[in-house]
Order: sequence, then C-alpha cells, then structure tokens
Amino acid sequence: MTAFYDNKPSVLEAVGNGSFLYRYNIEEVIPELTEENAGEEKVSQWKCEEVTVWAPVSSDKVIEAVIRAKYSASAELALVNKFNSYQQGLDVDASAVSEYTDYLTFVAGVKRQVRTDLGDEAPSPAPGTASLAPRLADIAKLLSLTVNTMSLTDSDALAVKSVYPEWGTLIGKTLKKDDKLQCDGKLWKVLQEHTAQEQWRPGTGTESLYTEIVESAAGTLDDPIPYDNNMALEQGKYYSQDGEVYLCTRDTEIPVYNPLKDLVGIYVELQ
Repeated sequence: MTAFYDNKPSVLEAVGNGSFLYRYNIEEVIPELTEENAGEEKVSQWKCEEVTVWAPVSSDKVIEAVIRAKYSASAELALVNKFNSYQQGLDVDASAVSEYTDYLTFVAGVKRQVRTDLGDEAPSPAPGTASLAPRLADIAKLLSLTVNTMSLTDSDALAVKSVYPEWGTLIGKTLKKDDKLQCDGKLWKVLQEHTAQEQWRPGTGTESLYTEIVESAAGTLDDPIPYDNNMALEQGKYYSQDGEVYLCTRDTEIPVYNPLKDLVGIYVELQ
C-alpha cells in the first residue's frame, strides 16, 4: 500500500497491537511548481510502500509480506506454470520468460533490501555479479522445486540431470511415483509413492522404491544396455556389465541389484 507522511518515516514501526509496519521505497516528494501554488512555500512529503507484519518479526516474514503485496499466491503460481509450459514447448507466448525473469528480479531485490533494513544482510556478491547471481540462484531453486511437474522423458531428464533435487533435501517429504531425483551423481526415478527416509537411500536394498535412469541404448547385441545393479531387465534385450554381454531370457518385472553374472540361468545368459 502506498502511504504519504509529512516527515521521513521509520523503516520499521510498532503499531501497538502486536503488528508492525515495514516501509520500503521511501522517497521525498516535492510538489511541482504550478500557477496555482506559485506563491506558496514548497512543503515536501515522504512517499513509501508499507506492509503489515505481525510479531515476531523476521526477515522471512517481511519478505513474504512484500512479495504478496505485489504478487498473490495464485499469480505467483500462474507465472510458474506459464514458464513451465513454455519450457515444455507448449503453445505459450515467449513473454512467459520475461515475465518470470521480472518476478525473480523483483524477489531478489526484495530479499536484499529487507535483509539490509533489518540488519541481517547476506554477503555481497562478487563485483559484476550483483544483479545476476541472485537471479540464477532463484532460477536453480525454482527448477529443482518444479522440474517434477514437467512431463520429461527419461532421456530428456537425464540431459538436464543437474536441475533435479538432491535426495538429501527430500528427507521427510512425500515422493510420488515417477518423480526424479539425484543421488550419488546419478539420476533416479521413484517407483512407488513413499516418504523419503534416511535409511532408504537409492541403491542396493531400495530396488522397490527407486530405479536408476541410465543412458538409452537399443538393447541389441551391437548396442547393449549398460547395467548398474539396479534395473528391471526385459526379455529379449541385451545388457552389458564388466565387459561382458548378457541376453535377458525372462522379465524381472521389478529392478534387480545382483551382478549379471549372478543372474545367469535365472534371468540372463552370457553371450
């Protein structure tokens, strides 16, 4: 909300009912000289934007209030969805990129301003990167939060593996079937909905929860599929491991983790 004061207002002021007014974009406004006020003394005013924040006051609460004053939660979500749709090649105008970039720039500026005003300013970025670094960081964070809403094929997802969230950041959160994540430098796909637990790390022992996404191959004798001890095997396709090639003779239906040499006579045969 825009407000005017006769004297320069404080950045943060207690209202007295448990709430505080945070003021930003504070500037002195001097009336323009017109024929009507030509003989009057110029009396300046102070103009600012202000939002209400309830105690206890923190930078995060103030930042949220300022952002919501310009972008509602629904408007923010609409920007994200529009940007994602454009990224997926849907029929969305290219303005989605500039609109979303403007939003990220605004958010980065609000964070810097609020943290400076409240005395917990983050370290200054390196020279020449002040306007760019926060934007890239916000984009990276947003992508990690929204990438699983995009309908990417496994091969496309593997090409942009770095934008997927790290498994360690998802502990305690619900993972849905077909969600993708990074762990130990590999990209994994969730096989069934569950809550991520520290003891259920993707890999050996959690084959029913995760499967590794690997580079695509034809699965022929000339182009066997690399096997890395956590993969469902498909009858009729060829797989390679430790310099050997194996033909799958029976579907495993679920990911298996045993070395292929231990599955000879059960699911595969050595070529």
